[in-house]
Amino acid sequence: MTGRPSSTITIALAAPGDGPSAVALGALAVGGLVPAPGAAPPPALAEAIDAHGGKVPLPYGHGRCLVARVGDAVAGMVYTTPPIRWIRDHPPAQRAALVHSLVEIELLAVAEPHRGQGIGSALLTAAEETARSAGSHLALAKIRIGAFATMRWYRKRGYTIAAQQEPLVFRTRAGFESCDDGSDGHQLAVKALQPGVVLRRRLERGTSLLLAERQT
Repeated sequence: MTGRPSSTITIALAAPGDGPSAVALGALAVGGLVPAPGAAPPPALAEAIDAHGGKVPLPYGHGRCLVARVGDAVAGMVYTTPPIRWIRDHPPAQRAALVHSLVEIELLAVAEPHRGQGIGSALLTAAEETARSAGSHLALAKIRIGAFATMRWYRKRGYTIAAQQEPLVFRTRAGFESCDDGSDGHQLAVKALQPGVVLRRRLERGTSLLLAERQT
């Protein structure tokens, strides 16, 4: 996923009818980035994209599917979503306040013939800009442990790679919250999306954590 984007690339929200192509690409789980358990994206995602386009209604907030086209062909896709299961772990009265705390890059895929043209980078940037405009504070991706090439790719794009089980701590309207990789064979890649917010690694009582805080 290096090199310059094709001169004919366009990136936009998926349109009704793009569902099967987007989901087929998402199933590739390019570069070690995978959807949270279940491996391949469900057929329901294709149906939702066909019904609603790239802004998919969810129990909390929206999922967003962007597609990259080279000419008329769908060459890549990225699907982002609020971390629904993490939100559901909180009391109902707090859930609405947590929707924009995190956006998860659940699927990022580029078709084999179009790799090496910068399409993955362009999709990631577009997804970040979309999430930032929607008010999201932090972007995160789950990367398989040992997928060092993928980790390097994310680092070059401004992400911090958390150690295994290292928690991410951040402020929300409901107070300080945290999340981690879930001890399921992955590590988190995290990036601050809003101006003035930085990620710093700290030791608290002998335990390392990533803290998202505003610069002073």
